[in-house]
Amino acid sequence: YLLAPTDGSYDVEKLGLTMEVSTMQETNWEESWKDNYPPQEVGEALVVLPYWQAEMETDRKKVILDPGLTFGTGAHPSTQMVMEAMEKLVTNRSSCLDLGSGSGILSIAALRLGAKSAIGVDIDPKAEGIARENAAYNGFSSPEFIALTGNVTTDRPLMERLGQRQYDIVLVNIVADVIISLAPTLPRFLTDGSTLILSGILDTRLGDVTTAVEQAGLTVTAVYQKEDWRCITAKKE
Repeated sequence: YLLAPTDGSYDVEKLGLTMEVSTMQETNWEESWKDNYPPQEVGEALVVLPYWQAEMETDRKKVILDPGLTFGTGAHPSTQMVMEAMEKLVTNRSSCLDLGSGSGILSIAALRLGAKSAIGVDIDPKAEGIARENAAYNGFSSPEFIALTGNVTTDRPLMERLGQRQYDIVLVNIVADVIISLAPTLPRFLTDGSTLILSGILDTRLGDVTTAVEQAGLTVTAVYQKEDWRCITAKKE
């Protein structure tokens, strides 16, 4: 650590240091951060685009987001695996429930793939507004897309409200411990033909999550892997 005198003056040479002065290329710092968010192709059908590239020409289905607001930009393996699994499952009759929705990316992706409705729930109150804003970028609003705030592990009135109906696809992209605590509750949201997609699971926790899912009366139908992350699909027995 270099401590300078309080008057701000010191002799660099006496300290045994060399100093080099160079001119930096002029940069628009207010805009340059956007370079870190290029279009992200996911699976066979989807591309995640930052809102400033919404007009980009592509044959893929666009999921348009403000990537600077909250978790869920499409770059994380756990999110990508859910989107890839949904490509094979979503139909124009699908109703989706997204627990731990963050930016709303998975709900929006489901709607882009043709789902008729999606509900996103997140513990962070800010996420509710952000998810609605991102949905609006894609042309979706209530009742097609509904964003809610609540703790899916402790908010019983919320879970009762959500449990008044069942869903064709239930998405839980959080972390292993939350998935394990939720597991006993998840079957209430499923019909015999529904699919549960669980992600955010490190490979070291796959066994714990699988055990919890099976103890809840569900059957694991597939396990996907990408880097150190795992994604599970499951159905009612």
